[in-house]
Amino acid sequence: MKKANTRLLTLLLAAIVLATALIACSEDDTSAPTPPDNGQEQPDEPNKPDNNDEKPEDEEEEEKCDTNYNITSIVFPIHRNAGLSETITIKPDENSVFTERVYNVMYDHTRPYMMPANLTKLYVEFNSDAKTIYVNGVEHKNSTPYDFTNPVTVTACADTGTEKVYTIELKNFTGLPIMYINTASGQEVKDKDNYEDATIEIKGTDDLPGLEKMDMRIHGRGNSSWDTFKKKPSYTISLNEKKKLLGMPKHKKWVLISNYRDKTLLRNNVAWWISSHLSGIKYTPRFYHVELILNGRHRGVYQLVEQVRIDDDRVNINEMQPTDTEGEAITGGYIIELDRGSDADQWGWALPYLQGGSHRANIKKPKIDESNQAQHDYIKDYLFKVDKLLGTSEDMTDVMKQYIDMPSWAAQWLVFELSGTPEPNGPNSWYTFKDKNDDKWYCGPPWDFDYRSYLPDTANGWVNKNYVYQPQMRKYAPYRETLIKQWEEIQPLLPELINYINEQREYMRLSAEANWFIHEQNLIDDNRRENGDEFIESDSAIDRMIEYLEQKWVFVENNIRDLK
Repeated sequence: MKKANTRLLTLLLAAIVLATALIACSEDDTSAPTPPDNGQEQPDEPNKPDNNDEKPEDEEEEEKCDTNYNITSIVFPIHRNAGLSETITIKPDENSVFTERVYNVMYDHTRPYMMPANLTKLYVEFNSDAKTIYVNGVEHKNSTPYDFTNPVTVTACADTGTEKVYTIELKNFTGLPIMYINTASGQEVKDKDNYEDATIEIKGTDDLPGLEKMDMRIHGRGNSSWDTFKKKPSYTISLNEKKKLLGMPKHKKWVLISNYRDKTLLRNNVAWWISSHLSGIKYTPRFYHVELILNGRHRGVYQLVEQVRIDDDRVNINEMQPTDTEGEAITGGYIIELDRGSDADQWGWALPYLQGGSHRANIKKPKIDESNQAQHDYIKDYLFKVDKLLGTSEDMTDVMKQYIDMPSWAAQWLVFELSGTPEPNGPNSWYTFKDKNDDKWYCGPPWDFDYRSYLPDTANGWVNKNYVYQPQMRKYAPYRETLIKQWEEIQPLLPELINYINEQREYMRLSAEANWFIHEQNLIDDNRRENGDEFIESDSAIDRMIEYLEQKWVFVENNIRDLK
């Protein structure tokens, strides 16, 4: 009995020792034990890196979680998004941004055309191994639609709680502002002389504010362009009240220029860039490109431009009243366009000494129904007097000093010459003005550069040397000096101009694609083909324009000081 108790005591003590050892072991580092150093090379354990190659703990954790919160792609399925014409799948870029141009393809009979998509209510699905995904801070559910009008933030979370942030940026249509116009009749605009009631709404961009839906009126515009290019006409719009459009100063009157024949879509841009960098030009029209949706259908990219009007922010001269019939009041202001064509609300005459095919001067403001016979007589007498002095004077000193604003005439002529536009040969679209109580005749703003411009065969010669009174004016040495001074302002800026063109090329790339998707065949079918770039891609047409400008700059620099 005593021996049994002794044996039991021994077993009990052994158990206590073993338990103590196990407890001590559990309190040590739980990693696998290091094999004893027995003087021999130990074999590598499977999948275990060498201690010397171990990464810091935070890097090891990041690597471990990388596969737990990646979003490899996002999908907008067509069967869940009635506003889309196809399923859209997008992969992230290196900055974890999902970017895509979103549009719909519609069909008119068998001919396709593009339309903007509705981004306000889209269902999205994520291909990801993340535990949880949050969209703008709210946990994602496939049954929830989201508004993608603005960039959306997506957060993917791993099991460990580690997060990765993505951004979804959908570019609606082309990325340009979208202008919606609906006529009251729902029909095409067929009249260029009489307004039709309509509504307008503009969807802006991050940089350009939009416009809430409002009432307006619309009619066609242009002379040859209205009569010839029915498939993409230009328009004049009149808002029911003054509004800023895309941040431009408030006004009621605006124009939508189609640039139907311009494969670059940048001809006006370039001329107005030149104009805005010449001190002789008092006002250059502001503009932005927009996608026009007229009566529910995309019509292509249009240039929304300030109409030439009397205003503090446009042609800043006195605006006459019908009661201004004598004294200083009758002296201005008048906007006078030298152009062979005239609209129904204009009045004017042919000037005998004005070079060109038509010699015509049209009074744009005041209009016929806003003016009176006394005003007609005054401005007619003024124009005929200056025209005769310019055409017959041997010594140009008196007429140039008293009646001609030399900086504006020199600068506007230079804009047309540098663009190679032969409009002064008509003359056509040559705007001028005369202010109240001021005898001077001013030029501006420059207008109409969308065709027969920047042609390679005109880069190494003068296009408008002998038009709009230039031969007479160049008889006067101070005018020649003014012309050279204006050139010396713009001459160093060619690299800056080319950079601007290339920036606009990229900004307009998707828009150009959508525009020519609709109109390229129409342009090819037009037998006039006056720009010579109708059969080449937009990029090639822009390259051709840049090459022209580089050559033209050299020619003018080498020859303008000898121009007599």
